[in-house]
Amino acid sequence: MERCGRPACRSWRLGPGMGTTGQDETSGLKGRSIFNHLICGGTEMKLNRRACLWLMGSAVLAATTTMPAFAADVTLSYAMWDQSQQPTFRKIADAFEKKNPGIKIDIQITPFSKYWTKLQTEAANDALPDVFWMNPFNFPLYASQGMLQPIDEKATASGFDVSAIPQPMRAIYSYDGKLYSLPNNRDALVVWYNRKLFKDAGVAEPKDGWSWTDFQTAAKSLTKADAGIWGTAVSLDFRGNVLNSVYQAGGTILSEDRKRAQWNTKEAAEGVQYWVDIIKAGSSPTLEQLASTDANSMFLSGKVAMLQTGSWMGVTFADSKLAKDEDLAVITLPKGPKNGASSTSSLGNMISATAKHPEESYKFVEFLGSKEAADIYTRAGIALSAYPEFDKNFIDHFAKAFDAAPIARQIADTFPMPVSLNSSVWLKATSTALTGIFTGKESVEDGLKKLQTVMQEALDAEASL
Repeated sequence: MERCGRPACRSWRLGPGMGTTGQDETSGLKGRSIFNHLICGGTEMKLNRRACLWLMGSAVLAATTTMPAFAADVTLSYAMWDQSQQPTFRKIADAFEKKNPGIKIDIQITPFSKYWTKLQTEAANDALPDVFWMNPFNFPLYASQGMLQPIDEKATASGFDVSAIPQPMRAIYSYDGKLYSLPNNRDALVVWYNRKLFKDAGVAEPKDGWSWTDFQTAAKSLTKADAGIWGTAVSLDFRGNVLNSVYQAGGTILSEDRKRAQWNTKEAAEGVQYWVDIIKAGSSPTLEQLASTDANSMFLSGKVAMLQTGSWMGVTFADSKLAKDEDLAVITLPKGPKNGASSTSSLGNMISATAKHPEESYKFVEFLGSKEAADIYTRAGIALSAYPEFDKNFIDHFAKAFDAAPIARQIADTFPMPVSLNSSVWLKATSTALTGIFTGKESVEDGLKKLQTVMQEALDAEASL
């Protein structure tokens, strides 16, 4: 699974390496794996049974609702993967330390490509950080194995208003009815577009409330094959396209209990057909062309007029020539038959079940989810926070590059990303199915029929994990 943007692993770009089996990084440890398939950025890895039993036992001992006085000179380890966000989180940590004398935060940066392997090794050696970053893709498996501390009772005891965090964000980091994080950011899919290409083609710029038909019509009108310009780009970025259109058609790909695949519905077929029609109209580069030059690069170079991708691309796009020329703009997603919703994701700050200082760790996690932290975070322009009242900070940050207000409007209409314990298997199957469908080698009906079978088999197998 390829790296997919920040602040969390938000965009499921399903490359050919998705689901491949990696080497066991815990060689020398014997016994049955606690994770038959530990998903680490698209690679399956293993941990030993002894570590699992120890961790699960520790989780029980660590779970307490009492809030004792904090000891002096406590240092909490805080692991994250994005060096570019370190200055912002250092400011947040400094603000926390100022309010909590005697508690220090040691920020530990590990590149995303090595982060999950390192986390796995630390778990095997009973040495997980006190607090660490998590993404939705890996969360269910870590939670199911008792490696994380739920925070519901501590939040209630401290008086933190959990309900102030939007429900879709809380849903992402809830497992078996328990909440494990106070998510500090929100994202969504939006449509970025090149204003100059719209003007050159004589096409009116889109507005909120536009439809699938409007998008398809604009894409066709903006396409200038002789000049190598396409209206849009339909890639294998599953989260960027199909996941949203299926939901907008009134469907879903996974049941709420995470046990049943939902590809065998007319809504799912309608959501996929929407993109197939765009490809058939010649409004998108081929998958082969996109493999040579990715969609983001094509957009920034003026070869693609509209690109449906994440709000998190704002930081990158704002520094582009497109923005400097005042030709960069963004708009909410076109509405499908039922709605115009986008999937949403968020970064999760987790407390290890083996945290050396669980009470102090919770206090830090609570601060990370607070309005004070949100104010700092949004002013940096990294993402919108859990609190709409700070949206203006984010919008003001990008005012010179583009109007970010549509991003805030889209984030108000979202649904949580669907994940399960062994998502890598059915995500790989999704990539295979979409490749066949988008290249015309399989019909939508046949491709989704096969995908339904493979995904259901993967979900059934999760019962043994």
